[in-house]
Amino acid sequence: MKCKMCGGEAEIRLRAYRIQLCKNCFRVFYERRVEDDMKKYRIVRNGERICVALSGGKDSIALIHVLNKLKDKFKISIEALHLDLGIGAYSSKAESICREVCRKLDIKLNVERLSDYGFRIEDVDVKKVCSVCGNAKRYLMNRFTRENGFDALATGHNADDILTNFFKNWIAGNMEWIDKQRPRTEGFDKIVTRIRPLFLRTDQENSLYVESINLPALDTKCPYAVVDKWRRIIDDIEKEVPGFKQNFVRNMFKERKKDQRKIKHCSICGEVSNVEICQFCRNVMRFGKGKIKH
Repeated sequence: MKCKMCGGEAEIRLRAYRIQLCKNCFRVFYERRVEDDMKKYRIVRNGERICVALSGGKDSIALIHVLNKLKDKFKISIEALHLDLGIGAYSSKAESICREVCRKLDIKLNVERLSDYGFRIEDVDVKKVCSVCGNAKRYLMNRFTRENGFDALATGHNADDILTNFFKNWIAGNMEWIDKQRPRTEGFDKIVTRIRPLFLRTDQENSLYVESINLPALDTKCPYAVVDKWRRIIDDIEKEVPGFKQNFVRNMFKERKKDQRKIKHCSICGEVSNVEICQFCRNVMRFGKGKIKH
């Protein structure tokens, strides 16, 4: 099996593209794809200062490396943000990986700790701990990005993530969700601009890319993670219809009317919220001992 680009021995087969590549050529192929997507969908603007969410997982490692490679072409600057959510040894390992990656790439790493708000995820005694964790991540990333003067927050959401969430929200009748997952969603009020440069890359591609650049990434799942049946369904479809994931996501974001959202604010912290007291403040009051930062 020969590499499509250099003619050497191929190690990777990409059924969605009907090509085989060696590891070195795959790295080049991947970076060109991300660059093309960033240009086509105008994901970044010249001169922007980007805060990159860095969890230590394969998607965020792939994201920060490829943005670091492309930053001069797009005239952007980047810093990393890692959230210590207080999940015991898992969080310690994640932070260690993030520090190592940022040291190798010479990127500034900022760390926000949930414990500063009086609680940790491992202290939350509720069945839906993932919803508390997800809320904390969204809240802290948004607030840090805005208060530190960044122009946008970059996350490592990939095609698998977007498809999985699409089907969950579609079944629930929440079609407005789609507009919130575009490759670039402009900020409003206290909500920051979010960018998703890897929105057309798959789980498989991100894993292969991290392997090709020889950077560490978390090899264990969060202890609270649950098996997602939608991912299994999507993977099964992809096996039968190669390219399904990317084609579906690409078509999701064809031009449509923008969501007109009414702006409300939390009565305690002042952040944007759909209810009088935002979920984060309720979590702090329920689980924490500290006070909300104003």
